Amino acid sequence: MKKVTIILIALITLSACTQQKIGFVDSSDLVKEYKATKKLEKELKTKQDAFQEKYAKISADFEKQAQEFQAKAQKMARKKAEKRYQELMMMQQQIQQMQQSENQKIQQESQDRMDEIIKEVKDFVKSYAKTNGYTYILGSNEAGSVLYGESKLDLTETLTDALNKDFNKDDSSDKTDEKADAKKEEKEEEKEDSKSE
Repeated sequence: MKKVTIILIALITLSACTQQKIGFVDSSDLVKEYKATKKLEKELKTKQDAFQEKYAKISADFEKQAQEFQAKAQKMARKKAEKRYQELMMMQQQIQQMQQSENQKIQQESQDRMDEIIKEVKDFVKSYAKTNGYTYILGSNEAGSVLYGESKLDLTETLTDALNKDFNKDDSSDKTDEKADAKKEEKEEEKEDSKSE
């Protein structure tokens, strides 16, 4: 009787273990290949490029003023030269502070938005797991939380595709809203133009 009970418990335990559905995903690849991440990278690069262009113009203007001062400094009155030198030093500090402030602002925005994206991905994986009957979806990364997994259990590509499909759905509704807003603004401008005539 004891043997039958032990065998029965073992069978129940084995069947419970086989009923668990487990998969894993390369967390880094999932976030990296998510269209929201790529969109963020593109937006931040655009902002960074615009700032660099603005900064280059300001720096070029400063350099021009500094060179003009150097050329004229010998001929200027001492007090006037010292005053101009101080002005240029203050201008240089302001330019450096502006650059540092803008870079920090862009980095902070990047970090905040990446935190949002990571939360979206986690929420999506959780929803996907519940919808598709997974007991666990493990995350693998460079740190090695999953050192080995059979490729048939790797959900990275499946989740990336599903996540991007979901993003496209949301992104297209945003674009529709943007188009509607643009048309509304256009009509309002036309009304204002016709009133002014």
